[in-house]
Amino acid sequence: MITARDVEFHTPADVAYDWAETTWLSIHIPEANLTVWTYLVARSGLGVMVCDIEAIDRIQRYTVQSRYFDFRQHMPLPARFDDFTLINGLSLKAVNAPRDYRIDYTGSDDTAFHWDVRGVMEPFDIHDPAMDPLASTDPNLSGFGQSYANHYDMTVHVTGTARIRGTTYPVDCVTTMDHSWGPRNESGMRAMGWINGNFDTDHAFSTIWTLDPFATGEAQFGFAHGYVLVDGEVRGLNGGRLLALRGDGVFPVGYDMLLTDPAGREYRFTGTVVNQTPWACYSNTMAINSTVRWNSGARVGHGLAQENRPLDSYSGRGLM
Repeated sequence: MITARDVEFHTPADVAYDWAETTWLSIHIPEANLTVWTYLVARSGLGVMVCDIEAIDRIQRYTVQSRYFDFRQHMPLPARFDDFTLINGLSLKAVNAPRDYRIDYTGSDDTAFHWDVRGVMEPFDIHDPAMDPLASTDPNLSGFGQSYANHYDMTVHVTGTARIRGTTYPVDCVTTMDHSWGPRNESGMRAMGWINGNFDTDHAFSTIWTLDPFATGEAQFGFAHGYVLVDGEVRGLNGGRLLALRGDGVFPVGYDMLLTDPAGREYRFTGTVVNQTPWACYSNTMAINSTVRWNSGARVGHGLAQENRPLDSYSGRGLM
């Protein structure tokens, strides 16, 4: 179970250099095909914070094509993780932990955003059997190894504004945020997928998958954890199948997903990639970060598909 305390640092007394606490939050503005995100990695064993702020509005193969880019490493670690301001202009405050937040950013080139984030559900703890039918105390079953030794996902409603290089956009979207803490060494990371879709405050899904980059078809992905939000009810999942349709090498162009819950109910989602970028969230990885336009029956929503391929494990083996 996730509590307000879990928005704060969880620094062990004997903290190692590779201990990490991470937070992801993004928004999507469909009329501009614009996705903006902030990704935080706190390394309390080293006293530093990583903050990645990016905006993309196209399917791209080169980071220089991004609409906006501000990725800082080795900034001083703030004293608190629930209320801080970084030297890059980002501020975050938990106003109703662990569900609600205020995020402000003032960057370069007339870029700024101001977001109110409201959780529409309790954080989904993948290690809590009361929520997740596949919960386990074994981090090897987390879908991302020790990196997800502690992890939750949460569907949120974000309102506010995003000003990107002089153009201001109103923000009113449903999206997915996450938070993790535990050992996260950049060497030997797991290949994995983190994929969500958001249709409204009462209808969404969030999933975690293992990934075998050398397999084909549905054998590439193995279901690890996830939930669907149906008519406002959170239902933990116990299985699923996922097919990624590939275009240029490893880059996905769409997805076909079938999810199941312990009651035997099935949930089908099909999606098309609308913007995309290779994402070096860690120096030793190439993740593919895609915004997907999802269909669920007659409903249309958006979400993120992140496929992580560790470079130390998969470079030089003919993936592309």
